[in-house]
Amino acid sequence: MSAAMREMGEQFVLGRTIDEAMRAGRDVTRKGYLYSFDMLGEAARTERDALRYHRAYADAIASIGAAADSADSDRNHGISVKLSALHPRYEAGQKDTMLPVIVQRVLSLALAARDARIGLNIDAEESDRLDLSLDVIEQVLSDSRLAGWKGMGVVVQAYGPRAGFVIDWLYALAERLDRRIMVRLVKGAYWDTEIKRAQVLGLDGYPVSRVNRTPTSPILPAPESCSA
Repeated sequence: MSAAMREMGEQFVLGRTIDEAMRAGRDVTRKGYLYSFDMLGEAARTERDALRYHRAYADAIASIGAAADSADSDRNHGISVKLSALHPRYEAGQKDTMLPVIVQRVLSLALAARDARIGLNIDAEESDRLDLSLDVIEQVLSDSRLAGWKGMGVVVQAYGPRAGFVIDWLYALAERLDRRIMVRLVKGAYWDTEIKRAQVLGLDGYPVSRVNRTPTSPILPAPESCSA
């Protein structure tokens, strides 16, 4: 059982640290693929957690940047940042007090990624946090210090009925601010959670597309480019 779990884990987890993950990904990198490294299990419950995750992201950006060999951020590895890891109250009810804090934390990471010549992707989260995520993205990208940087990315849950509208919104934002935004479509990891939450609340519908889901018939094929 231990050997089976280890083998399965190695299919999805590149390493226990960012340096270990980059070493493990060298063979794939030599084939021309790039990673957007993601830290597993991050979810801030306290302010101490949020500050610890912020430091971990900053350290990872420094490590990835040290290995960057191109002047173009979209030709180097990048990092995926989960907004709920940067504030313990990442929720609509705390928007007035939470938003200014999290915007500054994300902005500091974006500026560090710009200086390190790597990309920074804002990871997708549950559907009830989508509006908050878009607020953060808009305020961060509006900072004049990010002008000319093309490393900002946004992960979009393709199963969400609002996915098309989100992409249109990102396109309009990029035009208005004269920015380039990388967009990555993913199946997402919250399908079951979204359905169960809607059932518990007694809602009329689900915040996910009405597509039959089976283990052998995913909503979208997995992308060939890897995300660790």
